[in-house]
Amino acid sequence: MRLRAALVLAFLGALLVGLGPLPGLIEPSAPAAYPAWPLLLLLALVPPVLATALIRRGLRSTASAVLVGAAVLVPGRIGMDLQFVVDPAGAARPELLELDSLAAFTPAPGFWLLLAGHLAVLLAGVVAMRGSGRETGAGTQRQGVLAAVLCAGVLAAVGVLMAPFRSDNPFLVVQPALDGPLPVLVGSALVAVAASGGAGLLAGSTDPEFARGGLFGVAAALVAVAVPPLVSALVLEDLRFEWGPVLVLVAALSLAALGIPAGRAEAPDSEVDDLRLPALTRLLTLAGMFALLAGALAVLAAIVPHVSMPFGLRDPSQYPARMLWPAGAVLLLAGAGLLVPSAALRLRPVLPVVWVVLPLAAAGSLDAVFTAVQAAGAEVRIGAWAAGLALLPAAVAAVLATIAGAVERDDVDLTEMAMRRSVLVPSLLALLLGAGAFSFPVLTAPSYTAPGVFTAFGTTSWGLVLAMAAVVGATVLAPMCRPQRAAALLCGSALVVLVRVVQYPLTSGRLPESAPGIGLWFGVACLVVLAVTAIAASRTPEATS
Repeated sequence: MRLRAALVLAFLGALLVGLGPLPGLIEPSAPAAYPAWPLLLLLALVPPVLATALIRRGLRSTASAVLVGAAVLVPGRIGMDLQFVVDPAGAARPELLELDSLAAFTPAPGFWLLLAGHLAVLLAGVVAMRGSGRETGAGTQRQGVLAAVLCAGVLAAVGVLMAPFRSDNPFLVVQPALDGPLPVLVGSALVAVAASGGAGLLAGSTDPEFARGGLFGVAAALVAVAVPPLVSALVLEDLRFEWGPVLVLVAALSLAALGIPAGRAEAPDSEVDDLRLPALTRLLTLAGMFALLAGALAVLAAIVPHVSMPFGLRDPSQYPARMLWPAGAVLLLAGAGLLVPSAALRLRPVLPVVWVVLPLAAAGSLDAVFTAVQAAGAEVRIGAWAAGLALLPAAVAAVLATIAGAVERDDVDLTEMAMRRSVLVPSLLALLLGAGAFSFPVLTAPSYTAPGVFTAFGTTSWGLVLAMAAVVGATVLAPMCRPQRAAALLCGSALVVLVRVVQYPLTSGRLPESAPGIGLWFGVACLVVLAVTAIAASRTPEATS
């Protein structure tokens, strides 16, 4: 009965999403740039039609998962559609409307029908999930598929954050999500997180059929996001292709293809043993070695010059390059810890969090290098190359440590795992404080605007975004982890925030009349909360073996 109800809601939501905008999204009315409603309706109907076909074949678990996967992206799509309420000119959705003036607009009935369609699809996913009785995120036998799914999810996330197309229409201003209006930014970020994290959780389901259906559902939802911009660029003369939707479409097709091996039944233990990933100790050793390499390159980059400036001009990379000292030290310590057998397992969760200190530090110095090269004709020196090259082994180390965590959980009984309220509340507080530490500047000065997440977005801002995402992700996961692993995640988050905090004493000397910014105080408060929470988490009795 629940599955039937979910299917009815899914069909209703698809009809509203496809046909709801026809009466008009805004007043005064603005029609779509071309008749796109058949395409939108077709794309919206794919998940419920696929679920119906699966039910007829007796694959109810797979059908439920298709509806769940399709619902994963809905919060982000709602966020992006809210731009029609704030300012339709910033929505850049020619398949829904095309403006020919800058008059004041208000939402029309079509917008509320579109919103109701999204909510119906979301509710269908919730009902299907409750009716399936399945769990996600606990699969142990398909680690190779899971790693490929995560890579495809990251590809989709990158594509979603890029510009959907290029426009020569003065009334259709197109920007990458991170440079766009706040609803588009938030919505795109939610879609990006759902595409990677949601797909990974569904692929890790204990039920292979549910994992398969979940990937099919996420793939169908991503296709609905990627195809309209591609068609718009194809049929409209004043629009040109961009690579963002292409990446999303490639990721969607990859997830659909990965759904096939994800749905295969798990092999007996005797066969699985022959197919396991490299031994846990080998993965930890490799992760530690790559972390040491990344840390050594970061320290080298902090020592040697980044650019050679023309005579009489000051090197703008000297102060930003100082941030590579603490970043390199953190990675060196984490890498060395993983090479100690008695400490490697406890420190393993730290590395997937702290690797972001390198892009956090390197982004600022590389931004200064790019500016010097373009504006003053400076020559790039070994320091810039070392900073850029260090990013690769740091990312590899984080991936290896993450895979090692998956291998480690193969031998752990997770049936008694539960949300720990003693860790949940302070973790949520640390999440908010950490977001503030990276969203607001730690350094202020007269006539100076610090690069940030929401202001003066540039190369430096990408490092802030990655660091904030790592801290937010770790604080969200910590209450659900085993005590020692939760403490390690929180300690890793504290190290990332610490690198952000020391930016003030290391770089304040470059600006006259500099003063601490509000981000510094957010960071200090976050450090205190993370430290206390990590201690509390480590003292919680282990509930599992």
